[in-house]
Amino acid sequence: MNAISPRASRTVQALLVLAVVAVVLSACNGASAKDRGWSVQDPLWTALPQSNGQAQAASARAVAVARALGIPGNPSAVRRERDMMGGVDYDAVEILSAAGDRAEIHLDPETHSPTMIVRFGPPDPSEPATYTEGTAPGRAREFAAALGLPLPSETPGVRWDDSVGSWTVTWDRLIDGHRALGDGVIIDVTPGGRFKGLSATVTPSAPAPAKPIPAGRAASIAKSYAAEHGWTAKPQFTQTDPVLLWVRANNFLDPSKSDAPEPLLRLAYDVTSSFIAIEGDEPHLEVLWISATDGSLLGGTQTA
Repeated sequence: MNAISPRASRTVQALLVLAVVAVVLSACNGASAKDRGWSVQDPLWTALPQSNGQAQAASARAVAVARALGIPGNPSAVRRERDMMGGVDYDAVEILSAAGDRAEIHLDPETHSPTMIVRFGPPDPSEPATYTEGTAPGRAREFAAALGLPLPSETPGVRWDDSVGSWTVTWDRLIDGHRALGDGVIIDVTPGGRFKGLSATVTPSAPAPAKPIPAGRAASIAKSYAAEHGWTAKPQFTQTDPVLLWVRANNFLDPSKSDAPEPLLRLAYDVTSSFIAIEGDEPHLEVLWISATDGSLLGGTQTA
């Protein structure tokens, strides 16, 4: 059974790049530079067709969302788009006021549930700091309730984001007790208790393996990979114990694959190797995702 609970991701940063473009695949000797799928040189979004009825329904829902959150203004024309990297469709509506207030709302085309909202504009230095790290989560829950967005009872993560002048309250999504990396809910609350932003992500997941491979096997696979790539010979090499996570497989280990992660979450062991790559630098981290189904490598990530 799925639950929503902190995700390390940025609401406002995810929404700052907005445009409508056509999809044009790069070619290399008559073939894509990648074996399949989206590549970093491809457009980020493409426009999708939409009926008048669909647009009217999305516009009405966006207005209701804006009013529930205290966002003034009137809706722009609705744009239905597809996020080409994320593989997600959404209806985008801009809310504009005569005073210059501006917000962007993304709605799920089927359910009209908000998936991303951002209220633009710099922090208001005159706003009284009535909300703190301890009280911001309660205010975030009030905003979620106004939107009909269910949240778990677990205590969320809270951090101050100086770049947008708000408290960021986050809940990770859990699937059968394991974190779904990149999924969850983020709500940004200003010091005065105004709504600033929201991100709500739920990615489809593959069935969990009936009998996951032992954690010890995952650790051994990760250690062998580290040895093959010379990490174990580096100063201060350490390796974390395997932790089960739901992840979207990526091209970290195979650059010929699409630059977009796969569309389904899969259960995997997350194992991090730490070592000094260059003398005098901070420890370098290499994260491997090992399939809990068969021990295959699904990808990972690394520090710069």
